Amino acid sequence: MKDIMRNLLPPLLVSILFGFAGAAHTAQTNYTTSLSGGANEASPYSQVRSDQTSATSFAAQTADYAPNLPTLSAGFHVSIYANVPNPMKLSFAPDGALYVGREGGSNDRIHKVDPCGGSVAEFGPPQVDPDAVLFDASGRISGVPNSVLVGGGGILAAIFKDQTSAVIFNSGFADVDDMKFDHRGRLVFSDDLPRVLVSKGGPPTVLFSTPNRPSSIAIDDNNRIFLSIADGTIRIYNADGTVADNAFATGLAGFDIYLALGPGEGGFGKALYVLNGTELLRFNKRGEATTIGSGFSVGPASGTGFVFGPDKSLYVSDYSNNRILKITRDHHEGGHKGPHCPKR
Repeated sequence: MKDIMRNLLPPLLVSILFGFAGAAHTAQTNYTTSLSGGANEASPYSQVRSDQTSATSFAAQTADYAPNLPTLSAGFHVSIYANVPNPMKLSFAPDGALYVGREGGSNDRIHKVDPCGGSVAEFGPPQVDPDAVLFDASGRISGVPNSVLVGGGGILAAIFKDQTSAVIFNSGFADVDDMKFDHRGRLVFSDDLPRVLVSKGGPPTVLFSTPNRPSSIAIDDNNRIFLSIADGTIRIYNADGTVADNAFATGLAGFDIYLALGPGEGGFGKALYVLNGTELLRFNKRGEATTIGSGFSVGPASGTGFVFGPDKSLYVSDYSNNRILKITRDHHEGGHKGPHCPKR
């Protein structure tokens, strides 16, 4: 019996050892496959075909990675709304779809985020430096309802619902920086030159000149234009372009100032909210500021998206962390006009 055991033991040990090695190899193969998308699929880290969205592979890379969120005052809450590569300006459609500008590069396609922060996909053909976006629901500028205006590189283009596009304007301005519709239906946009222009559907004209390069725009119920300037000031202009207040706020962060007026509901009131570099401020009518947040990242100069959505929440593009943030208030659901999204 001892002789038999001596003869059987080495093969038995070998079999056990190879069994463990095979299991380990299988586990490693499965883990590698899960990272690469399958044995016969390209890794999400490899280059994506030009006719496919880059967002799907990007989401796979970032799904389990959430850098620290900004810190907000009591009663304000921040969460990650969507993971989007290098997001810039933001604009919502009434149905809650979010269009996201993109810094010019080798793949100049904007992104669309489905309502409620759903799937993310590239939208439309490549554009010239498409960092500024604005949804044109009525088709006042684009000529086609439910189009997306895209500004950059001295061109204002439109991407239509079928994802074709056309150049709308390509002269009379240097570059579109930020753009909004006022309550008269006019397109108001800041230029890389020290001026703000308007269009009622025809070629844009200069509404007023500014002492320095303008950047972010917000427009109140009286069509007054709140404008951040590269010298660190916020100025207010009347609808006809005359100055209402040449120093509503001063000493701010230059090109890293972004403006959004509260929607009156959702707990934000109608105060002016300002992303000032890394901090979030709220201004009252007298131009007095209260700090309500800190720890925001700073993206490319004058490129951050900062808008209220149809759900009355505040959305901020976080370029450095490839995500869009959503800021809400406690227990405020009134005035909701977008989709009713499940709480996360």
